Amino acid sequence: MILGLDVGGTQTDTVLIENGQVVVANKTPTGPDLMETLRGALGKVLDIVDPSRIERMAFSTTLATNAIVQDDLEDTGMIVSAGPGIDPRWHAVGPSFHVVEGCLDHQGFEALPLRKESVMHAASRIRGQGISLVGVVSKFSVRNPDHELLMASWLEEMFAHVAQGHKVSGTLNFPRRITTTYLNAALYNVHRNFTDALARTLKEKSLFAPRYLLKPDGGTVVLEESAASPASMAQSGPAAGVMGALALDGCAGTTLVLDVGGTTTDMSVVLDGTPLLSPSGIRLGPFQTLIRSLLTHSVGIGGDSEVRIDKEKNFRIGPFRKGKPVALGGPEPTPTDAMIALGLMKIGNRNAAVNQMKELGKTLGLDTISVARKILKVMAKSIADSAHAFLHEINSQPVYTIHEVLHNQKIAPTSALIMGGPAPHLADYLQVALGIPCRVPDHFEVANAVGAAVARVTCALTLQADTSRGFVVIPEANIQERIGSGFGLEEAILMGRKTLEKRAATIGALQENLDITVTEKQVFNMIRGYSRAGRNIRLKMSLTPGLVQEWRRIRNDA
Repeated sequence: MILGLDVGGTQTDTVLIENGQVVVANKTPTGPDLMETLRGALGKVLDIVDPSRIERMAFSTTLATNAIVQDDLEDTGMIVSAGPGIDPRWHAVGPSFHVVEGCLDHQGFEALPLRKESVMHAASRIRGQGISLVGVVSKFSVRNPDHELLMASWLEEMFAHVAQGHKVSGTLNFPRRITTTYLNAALYNVHRNFTDALARTLKEKSLFAPRYLLKPDGGTVVLEESAASPASMAQSGPAAGVMGALALDGCAGTTLVLDVGGTTTDMSVVLDGTPLLSPSGIRLGPFQTLIRSLLTHSVGIGGDSEVRIDKEKNFRIGPFRKGKPVALGGPEPTPTDAMIALGLMKIGNRNAAVNQMKELGKTLGLDTISVARKILKVMAKSIADSAHAFLHEINSQPVYTIHEVLHNQKIAPTSALIMGGPAPHLADYLQVALGIPCRVPDHFEVANAVGAAVARVTCALTLQADTSRGFVVIPEANIQERIGSGFGLEEAILMGRKTLEKRAATIGALQENLDITVTEKQVFNMIRGYSRAGRNIRLKMSLTPGLVQEWRRIRNDA
């Protein structure tokens, strides 16, 4: 039996899955105290099922995202070495940013030794500001992490946590590496407090099965290993929606997935069961990162969004949520009130919802039913407009799936899958607004929790081999080894596969769920004078996102 739990801005959804079927589904209002919300959600499940029957648990959380969006990051220092080229101060983040002496060249050779005095002076200034977290980044550290490793060894006694840039990703992008490293340091305590509290709550409830967290790439990582990269736990909610769509529907053809929640609507595109990927990294608030992610987009339109009338007497919905619907004791009318007034949702005080529609109708000269229907029509049109803008953006740049680059392929959805609590009540309105068939899957109201529950473990690595320097580096696995001049692509692929399999086992992947894809491979001959001086090999490999084998096998048999 698998337990899935998705913490949303409005509701926390919990499911239990057995033999490929959702056997229990619950919704719990998300309160200001996250741990109380988790206790309440888990308590509902354990009132029905003995905890010993649960064999796997997966969670998605909004904590990292909320801390970034609400500008509630812990003060963090940054120490950066760069050398010639763009001044790293142009990409400064945090309250205490310092550039120190020392640099590597583009191959990873040391061009200027790292000066310990410079690093320690920067560290003293950071500590003098009362800051206990720090990130260290050296340009080209993915080719040679020695400078970052050296800085970390000097600083580990001075700081509670030292985040290192080469562990973020094997992709070259100095500005994004700086911001991602900063976030990994700034979110360290937030994430650690969450995982510690979650572990205590699970122990309280006698839940001892393997536990995983969902990542924005649609895969999971074992809870205990997630502390190494807390920023990569952000935006797991939209990814859970994509995986839930795959689990519950399969998404044949080109499918636009719309997950309508209480606060936001998350959208994505799936091509014949394969999600689109954001190849260069996700944007989190003001930060461009190197965090691998499914390609999703969120807009501030949901069932509990504020409904207001503008000066031209047109309805405006979102992007703000002032609280609960009026029918549930909230302060402002919402689309949920419109659904309650129409009798589509049987919750709360219908009279309060009807009266609210009546008040809005006085301003517009419309009756109650017409007002409620117009609100839902405007909501659907707003979501459709955002979806069309999202699709235009996708078609304006190179498009990637989790397996390959799509060349000159225009993305034009032939249908839409609608999920989330309001899904069955909005589907007809969205079908008109989008101009394509819309459908609602079984368990639409808890699709994200299903997605978290059945997503398999993922990870990725980048291998860089330079035979003239005589080294191969895999930054994500902290590997730097000597190689001979004859090291070639086949050896690189074999080394990458073995490293990925070992890393996958560390973060909780089962051998039967391994699906390894080579997403990029390049070989360059290095020429000096008129002869070849060596070979440069670049390789990217990943465990691709997908569904755990037991779900796929049982669903396929059905």
